Amino acid sequence: MVRVSVPGKVHLVGEHAVVYGEPTILATVGKRIFINTRKGEKIRIDDEGEKLEWNIEEVKEFGEKVSEVWEKCKEKNDFSEVAKLAHGKNFAKAALGFLLNEFNIDEGLVLRIESDLPKGVGLGYSAALSVGLVKTVSEVFGLGLSLEKVNDLAYEIEKFVHGTPSGGDNSTCCFGGLIWFEKGNPPVIESLQKEVPYKLENFVLACIKEPEKNTGELVQMVRDLNPEFREPRIKAIGRASWEMRKALREKDFQKVKELINLAWKNLSELGLSVPEADEIIDKIVSIGGAAKLCGACGGGIMLAYHEDKERLKNLIRESGYEPWDVELGVEGVKMEV
Repeated sequence: MVRVSVPGKVHLVGEHAVVYGEPTILATVGKRIFINTRKGEKIRIDDEGEKLEWNIEEVKEFGEKVSEVWEKCKEKNDFSEVAKLAHGKNFAKAALGFLLNEFNIDEGLVLRIESDLPKGVGLGYSAALSVGLVKTVSEVFGLGLSLEKVNDLAYEIEKFVHGTPSGGDNSTCCFGGLIWFEKGNPPVIESLQKEVPYKLENFVLACIKEPEKNTGELVQMVRDLNPEFREPRIKAIGRASWEMRKALREKDFQKVKELINLAWKNLSELGLSVPEADEIIDKIVSIGGAAKLCGACGGGIMLAYHEDKERLKNLIRESGYEPWDVELGVEGVKMEV
C-alpha cells in the first residue's frame, strides 16, 4: 500500500494575472488530500464514499480522448468543452488514463481518496489531486520520478480542466512553502523561504459560497473580455505581486494589506466578485484589514488579514461565516507512513 499526501494552496496575490505571464505569490495551506493506493485488476476509486470503477482500456481511451479534445479547444482558444468533459468524477479518470498511456502501463489501481481540502473553492483541489495521482503512479509502479517531473506531468493533467493554466497551483502543491511563480517555457518557480523565513501569521481563510462557475469557465470569462479593458487590470495585479514580494521581505504588513486590497479591486473590476464577498470584504476593510477572494474567484475561499486576528475571526463569524485558522507554507507532496 502506498500513501501519498498533498497540500492545497492559496494565492496571496496574482491570481488570473498569472495566466497572462504576470508573477504570482502562492502559499501551501495546512489542509491536505490523502491517496492510498495498491495495484489491482481494474481502476477502482473510493473518493470519500463515492465508488467508481472502470476497465483499464476504458480509462486509457478516455485519457486519449480528453487529450485530443484539448488540442481541438486550443485551436479555437476556447477550453470550455474539455473542461466539461474532464469535470467532476471524470477528472481522476482522465488523469489516470493520461498517466497509464504516458508510461505504457496496463495494470490496474485501487485508490482511496480522503481529504480535508474542500473542492472547487480556490484552494487548488484539482492541482493537489493532479500532483498526488502522479506521485502515486510513480511510487506504485516504481517509476522513480523526480519532483520536477511529477510537477511537469501534473501540469499536463491540470490543462484538462483549466485549458491553459499557469502551472502555479500544481508547482506550489508539489514543492510546498511560499512560492514565486511566473508562467513561461520553462516557468520561473522560486522558493521564497530564504526571503521570508518567518511564519506568516494573522491570515484567516473563510469559504464565502460555492462558485457557480468552475475554474475553466471563470478563466474563459476573463479571456473573453475586451483586451483594452482587461490588460490594465492584469498589469496592475502583476505589479502588486512584485511589491508584495518586497513588502513580505521587509515585514511591511501595512503595505501587504494595501496590496491585497488593490489586487481585489482589480479582480472585482474583471467581474470576479459576488455580492456576498463584496459585503464581508467591505466590513473587513472598514476595520483596517484586507481581504480578497482566491484562485478563480466567483465565490469560494476568502483570504483575510488583520493584525488583531481574533477581532478578524469574530467579524467573520458575526457575518455568518466560519473562519479557518490554517497554517500557510506547509510541506508539499510527501509519502506518508
